[in-house]
Amino acid sequence: MAPFKKTQFEGAVPSVYAVTMTDRSGQYICPPATVEEGSDLSQKDQLANNLMDLTRKVISETVPGVEVAV
Repeated sequence: MAPFKKTQFEGAVPSVYAVTMTDRSGQYICPPATVEEGSDLSQKDQLANNLMDLTRKVISETVPGVEVAV
């Protein structure tokens, strides 16, 4: 029995669907594959930028040899 139930391509389908079906930041894909608006906080660009900065910082500090582009 294979260790995974899906191929990497089958596993990527939900992510690819999500990035192609939302047309602006702060939207979410909810079952059954419906685009919905997020909360008021999810619409704030400054919070999104803060999250990206924190993500870059954490990755660069915890994953040796990885440079995160800005």
